[in-house]
Amino acid sequence: MRILVSPLDWGLGHATRCIPIIKHLRSKGVEVVIASDGPQLKLLQEQFQGIEHVVLKGYNVKYSWFLPAAVKVALQVPKLMGAIKRENKELQRILKEKRIDAVISDNRYGLYTDEVPCVLITHQLNIQAKTGSQLFSHKVLEFVKKFNVCWIPDNAGEDNLSGNLSHPIPQGIKAEYIGPLSRFSAAVSAKDMKYDLLVLLSGPEPQRRILEKKVINQLGTLPYIKALIVQGLPGSADVASPFANVDVVPHLNNVSLMEKIQHSKAIISRPGYSTIMDLAVIGGKRALFIPTPGQTEQEYLAMRFEALEIAMWVQQQKFVLKDALTRVFSTRGFNTNLYPQVFEQTVDAWLDSIKK
Repeated sequence: MRILVSPLDWGLGHATRCIPIIKHLRSKGVEVVIASDGPQLKLLQEQFQGIEHVVLKGYNVKYSWFLPAAVKVALQVPKLMGAIKRENKELQRILKEKRIDAVISDNRYGLYTDEVPCVLITHQLNIQAKTGSQLFSHKVLEFVKKFNVCWIPDNAGEDNLSGNLSHPIPQGIKAEYIGPLSRFSAAVSAKDMKYDLLVLLSGPEPQRRILEKKVINQLGTLPYIKALIVQGLPGSADVASPFANVDVVPHLNNVSLMEKIQHSKAIISRPGYSTIMDLAVIGGKRALFIPTPGQTEQEYLAMRFEALEIAMWVQQQKFVLKDALTRVFSTRGFNTNLYPQVFEQTVDAWLDSIKK
């Protein structure tokens, strides 16, 4: 059986959460073909050396230096609709050329067809959209209905991660909760801490770069804080750090990143959903979330986990590292026992159904 797996190009998280799915499919003897482009493709090629792939152009969403993300995305809705239409046409070619038997799409809404079974992975069924982007929110649900089934990477009950984003499931949507998806497993607590802070950067430019500059500049005024910044730029060249107390790397593979997480006292990151799933599965780490300005989903998740006393959050424009450090250790972190990875059962049942 040959299955196409394709993550959205909106940050690295869509690619990282496909890693456990791809691993499990290959353990079942499935031939996986990746359809992606740019950093997402580089990341998956690094993880799965020599894996078959096809270049599939992404949505190429752009953020602004000054406009809120929701406004900028709303202005790009026509471009997004065109990209979805284009990738739907591309899928027909890929099905024939690569002899694909089924499709698993992570938030790429154009990868549906009547020719083979198609699954959509998403946690955004109730998009927390503001005025101007509601049209896109309704359109998303129309696209979700075109897939055979939607897999929600979360728990069904109260101990869930996505909150209102995927609870309840909207009427008319054929979906099931499959548990969190993470490339990591629960961590063993390390006694020796190498870093006070691990800063995980991600997401579209220029906001990724803006946050990186802000964090580095503030770390330079706090020489007693030892920090590692992971730029979230797979395939990029190493850069020199301007400060002795700050290490900077473009990207880390899963093993290295897990080791750095274990040996860091606290995490600073965007509250992207894939990052949240990683931290929930690893467990025990204190986190400070800095949402991408105007990105309503991240703002909602950041506020949700502060209300649950699991993590803290601060707006990017108000971020003062010295103040944030006094707050982050008052949180309790994620309890990994509440978020087991159980997606294999769903994948196995689906594979059995499409083999018949």
